Amino acid sequence: MFYMKAIKSTAMLSLLVFLSTSAQAKNIQAPLDKVDWQFSGDRFSCKLTKELKFDGSVAFIANSAQPYSVSFASTQRPYFVDEVKLSVNFSPWELDPETTTLLNGHVVEPHGLDFSGSEALHYLLNEMEKGAWAQIKVRYNQHQEEKVWDIPSVNFADSYQDFKSCVAALLPMGYEQAKDNTFFFSSSETMLVDEQRQTLSEIARYIRYDQRIAALLIDGHTDLTGTSLDNLWLSRQRAQAIADELVAMGIDRQLIQLRAHGQRYPVAQGTGASANQQNRRVQLRIVKEGV
Repeated sequence: MFYMKAIKSTAMLSLLVFLSTSAQAKNIQAPLDKVDWQFSGDRFSCKLTKELKFDGSVAFIANSAQPYSVSFASTQRPYFVDEVKLSVNFSPWELDPETTTLLNGHVVEPHGLDFSGSEALHYLLNEMEKGAWAQIKVRYNQHQEEKVWDIPSVNFADSYQDFKSCVAALLPMGYEQAKDNTFFFSSSETMLVDEQRQTLSEIARYIRYDQRIAALLIDGHTDLTGTSLDNLWLSRQRAQAIADELVAMGIDRQLIQLRAHGQRYPVAQGTGASANQQNRRVQLRIVKEGV
C-alpha cells in the first residue's frame, strides 16, 4: 500500500508552479483535479483568473480598445529581475518540454509581472484550450537566479469559452478612450463628417451602458480670425452639432452641458493654418461619478 501511494503521489503533475534555480529545483505539487479557472467580465473588461495556491495569482485580461494583457503576481519572484519572458509550453508532461517564447514582460512592484500583446496572447490562449500550458520565466543575472512558473490549462476550456464570448461583446470604447475627445472643424464649418459621427457613435454606446455618467461637457471653440461675436455664434453651432448628434443616438439631453467660448481659449497662438486648425474644435468630456 505504501508503494502504491508513493507511485500515485509521484504521478501527480505540478498544479501551479515549477521553480528552478541554477543550483536546485523545487516542485510545488497538488492534485490537478483541484485546478480551476475563474471567469469574470462585462461590456468593458473580460478576465480569466487562476489563483496560484501558496504563490499569488495569474490573470488574462481583455479591456475595451486595449491590447490583451497578462498580470502575474508571486511572492517568490526575485527582488531584482533582468529578464522576463512568457512562453507557451506544448508538452508540460515531459522533463525537457518544448516551449516557444511569445512576449517579454516588465516588473510591477512589489511582486508583479505584466505582459501585453493581443496577437501573442490570443495565440497562447488558443493553445491552452488545446492542452498546452503557459510558462513564465524570470532571471536575475547577478546571482544567476532563474525561476520558472508553469501555468496549467487543466479545467481551462469552459472558462475560456465564457471569456471569448465576453471579448466578442466588448464595447469599442472604455472610459479611458471615451472620457475626453476633441473634434476639429474646417474654416466656418459646423457640420460633422462621417469619421466624427462614427467616433460619436462609439462614445454614445459607452455612455448608454455606463450608469455612472453624471454629465457630458461640450465646449465649442473657434480660431482667432473673424469678429468675437461671429466666433461666439460659430462655436455654439459647433458644440450644438455634437450635442444634437448624441441626442439622436439616444443620449439624454439632460446630461449635456453646452458652452460656447468663441476665440477666448486658443490652444495655439496666431492665425497661421496650423494654429487655426488646432483652434477650430469642440471638446467632449465625460464626467463620471466616483472618478
